[in-house]
Amino acid sequence: MHNAASLVALLQLAGAVINYLSTVIDAPAQKRKLLAALIQARGLLSTLVELTNEVQDEDWSHTIQSLSAHNGPLPTFQELLEHMARKLGITHSGARTKTVLDQLRWPFDQTGFQEMITSLEKLKSHFLLAMANDHIRLSKAIRSELHELQNQLTEATFRTQRQTIMSLSKEQELIVKSLSLGGLFHELNGDEVMERRAGAEWFLRQNAFKKWHGTSHTPSTLVLTGSPGSGKSSICEVTRFFLKAWHQSEIDTCVAYFAFNFSQREKLSEALVLSNIVQQILLERPYLMEHIAALRVTGGPLSSIESIDLIRRARRDLKYFYVILDGLDECEGTSRNVVESLLQIKPPVNILAAGRGTSAAFGSLQDSVIVHADDAMTLSAHFDMIKKMLEKNARLTAYLDHSPETVTKAANLIFEQSNGSWISATTMIESLAQSETRATFERLLNDAPLNLVELYELKLDDVVHQPTELAVLAKKALGIVLDANGSVTVSKLMGALTTELIDVASAQRLGRGLTETETTETICSSCKGFLSVDEPGTRLHFVHQSVREFLVARDIS
Repeated sequence: MHNAASLVALLQLAGAVINYLSTVIDAPAQKRKLLAALIQARGLLSTLVELTNEVQDEDWSHTIQSLSAHNGPLPTFQELLEHMARKLGITHSGARTKTVLDQLRWPFDQTGFQEMITSLEKLKSHFLLAMANDHIRLSKAIRSELHELQNQLTEATFRTQRQTIMSLSKEQELIVKSLSLGGLFHELNGDEVMERRAGAEWFLRQNAFKKWHGTSHTPSTLVLTGSPGSGKSSICEVTRFFLKAWHQSEIDTCVAYFAFNFSQREKLSEALVLSNIVQQILLERPYLMEHIAALRVTGGPLSSIESIDLIRRARRDLKYFYVILDGLDECEGTSRNVVESLLQIKPPVNILAAGRGTSAAFGSLQDSVIVHADDAMTLSAHFDMIKKMLEKNARLTAYLDHSPETVTKAANLIFEQSNGSWISATTMIESLAQSETRATFERLLNDAPLNLVELYELKLDDVVHQPTELAVLAKKALGIVLDANGSVTVSKLMGALTTELIDVASAQRLGRGLTETETTETICSSCKGFLSVDEPGTRLHFVHQSVREFLVARDIS
């Protein structure tokens, strides 16, 4: 039974949790809701303690005994507070073990948050009944709570026993092998994946990927586009490898992968692809074989309807289910049907779809987050370029305390916020360089990144508001490239921009015309990152197709 001292200690623990929870800056809406529920529960318990101390009769003693029963409200409240304290990093002495940066982070996931709110609402009801000294209703409420808890424990035990099944029997293995033919797509081995890791790290460090990776019960689809040879397939295989490595010990997580291949387009069908995904689920998580048994499946390949039914059943047992689909443009009709079928599954499947952005298979994914492989550099190259830009700017190095370690941290943050896009990174650095105070610099560095359209708007504003001769040159140059189907030679631009280049040379007091190299540099500089020059330095083109789409919708005349 909780005596007076233990009740006071419980109130003190509740106060400590409330105090530290109030310092969390992240997730303000969830924080307010949890704080309100905690403060109300603590207030009711505090009132109950005072009544127990002031009203000396046997009824109140029975009240506290009822609340203190095994798995009763008071032990439940104590367990809940201790769980919160661990998440917040509060030691038994009341000291805080986490850093200041940790205070910015919300330590609870959505499921845990909802469970805590539900528990606190039940606890408040019990405390209110106890204050009314209504022992009959209180006892019924506690018995109901214990019965529900027992059912949850039984269900959890059953689920745990199921998930200890780590392999298939010989008979089950034969059935699973028949679900899909081998050789539908080539898979890299572990050594090959590790060799290609460097070219995919930029993707795995993106905020877009991290958000996709961490989403469980809300729709989350990530699209990776790029031109042929941009590394999309390598990224997909590396991503699959690391998802499996990271979640291997988590029995409620599964990863499936399929690569569409143009050479297989005649024999591939939606049914074959979905049946292959079912096969991968069962090989990775054998305990889900019970769904095959429940439907009395004798073998495969399965029909699309059967596969979707099995995937839907398996998804309900999984916390995370990742499906990586590569090469959607290789077999457009089949891949489109597969994507549309997977999008119907609830809870939703985390889909990573890769291919050229022009593919009709992406029609169902128009509202998804898109990452462009063509915009990315390797991690090391991107870091080096960002660090050099930071180190060359006196104001930025001053804000970073001339510390190589701080510069590296800032470069890492800029890289993550730019999502691997060079134009995004350079725009961020230029904005940081314009900071007049350290406070402004730190706010810009740590604020949420702008999306690509917002960055393009800033770039276009820079184009318009630069010196008149450069603004005129840039707008006409962008118009010429916009009218062309592809890149434009520097010599053609020099011929079309003769008057504008003379005005620039005059404004710079050169006393001569610009050389071809100077012309290239001036055009690129005045266009504020919208244009890029090819390796020989003879042709200019938009840094990405999205620039063309952005400028088409704007009047740059």
